[in-house]
Amino acid sequence: MIVKRFSGQTVEEALIRAKWELGDEAVLLSSGPAKDRWWKVWEKGYHVLAATDYPVSKNSRGTLDEPHSAHEVAAGQSQMVERIQTTQDERWDAVLKLLSQVDRKIDQAVPVAPGAGEWYDFLLERELPPEWARRLAQGVPSEGTKESQQEALQRSAAEHLMIQPVLPLTRPQAVIVVIGPTGAGKTTTIAKLATYARLELGRSVLLVTTDTYRVAAVEQLKTFGGILDVPVAVANRPQDLPAIIREHSPEVVFVDTPGHSLSQPMQIRQSQSVMKYAHATDVLLCMPATASRSLFVKTAQTLAGDHAVSLCLTKVDEVLSPGTVLGALMDLQWPLAYIAHGQNVPEDIGPASADGLAQWLMRGGAYHG
Repeated sequence: MIVKRFSGQTVEEALIRAKWELGDEAVLLSSGPAKDRWWKVWEKGYHVLAATDYPVSKNSRGTLDEPHSAHEVAAGQSQMVERIQTTQDERWDAVLKLLSQVDRKIDQAVPVAPGAGEWYDFLLERELPPEWARRLAQGVPSEGTKESQQEALQRSAAEHLMIQPVLPLTRPQAVIVVIGPTGAGKTTTIAKLATYARLELGRSVLLVTTDTYRVAAVEQLKTFGGILDVPVAVANRPQDLPAIIREHSPEVVFVDTPGHSLSQPMQIRQSQSVMKYAHATDVLLCMPATASRSLFVKTAQTLAGDHAVSLCLTKVDEVLSPGTVLGALMDLQWPLAYIAHGQNVPEDIGPASADGLAQWLMRGGAYHG
């Protein structure tokens, strides 16, 4: 193994020197301000300690003691900064995941209070995650009738669900971009909301689809547009959206996007660019209630990226044990605006209610909107 120290005016410069001489497989052991007495006293220096498992041929790789163009150094520094940022993000995600696991272990180690065990088991039967079942059960008063305890449990569940009002479709111009995984019911949700905006609110509506991957998606939206007598446009690129919206000048715009899985990062970034070019006033994230807890949370976080979103919970009519999806909503703590509970347009959608979802948790079985 070769272990060597490299210095530079910045950490990035020192890292470039290390990577250049030891290779891309070099491992960073430590970094910090340079303490060597020989470093220029009028400048602040930094050093890194790097190691590699094999010797590097100087014939195939020079050192930064040799002259290199400013372009080569700048390119190397840019690549290094990107790698450092990626590594830092990965390490931070790992730390957060570890802290979450530790928190769950601690929570599980705390015994359920006397009298709360019955409600803990009750919530587990509803498939609520153990940590949330424990937390809610601990808040049930030990005294009182069973009915009063159940009411307290229901109130506690409702308090841990974040609800927001429905989207403001009466603003001067509302541009709603609808995103979600494959098969989440985005297009049907758009049809339901567009029907409400057109027939109930009397607003002029434009439907735009960016889902050019599936011919059926375009035809489905055109069918809904024909029924509502509203224009339907196809945006082949996100950059086309501003011109399309200006051309029709509607009061409410619904933008449909392709569904993507977590294994399609490039397509996900393209959908996120749709939000940018559409100048979205609201982003509605459709998530199916049938997803597992971990998949629900990870998919929502990946699709939303850095954008603030409102949630629409779809396919609740296909779920008999609400605990899994409610646990995911409690984990996310994102605002839930709508619940879609069927395919009928526009009837099978309504504003989300914390009390309604808490009642569903207590009752179990099919959701009743």
